[in-house]
Amino acid sequence: MIHGGSETFLRDVLESILKTYLRKNPMAKTVWELVQSVDNEKISYDHFFFRTFKVDGYGIESLSSFFMDYGYTIGGKLDFPKKKVHVHWLSPPDVHVPGDGLGLGNGPLPRIVIAELLVDELSPESQEIIRKYLKPQGGKQAVLSSTMGSLIWDKPTSTDFNHLAKSKNFIGVRASSRLAPIT
Repeated sequence: MIHGGSETFLRDVLESILKTYLRKNPMAKTVWELVQSVDNEKISYDHFFFRTFKVDGYGIESLSSFFMDYGYTIGGKLDFPKKKVHVHWLSPPDVHVPGDGLGLGNGPLPRIVIAELLVDELSPESQEIIRKYLKPQGGKQAVLSSTMGSLIWDKPTSTDFNHLAKSKNFIGVRASSRLAPIT
């Protein structure tokens, strides 16, 4: 069980990630506001979903280590060989949830789901495109990047983006997206 400042900090990080995601995704914000208006702002989050690349420190570890430092534990693993994706989900730590505890402020903590694209299993051209944008050791800033809504790599050119979008797997149209929570 986490307490006090650690729990508050973790909740603040999750709230910042959510706010950044909603700011950058107007349709998601519209849906979120509609749900909030109907349910009197009583939203509890089942999970946050992050996408990563299995390349030089950008994979599942780039995010899971942060959450595990705050009491999350590995709840399960899934493989999607055809999509070239590996997924871990993390169970939240035990926290006291008051009877009226809702939302990220004082409700149950969400599960964390982290998928990683197995870059080494892609075509050589796709591998080259992805690797040219990723900075060595940049994955260490993955959580900070998510809270700020900033990419830790350059924005892909339209040619590179279109090539990756045609791959019909995990990359798809999310090749240039931030690590984004899905609630």
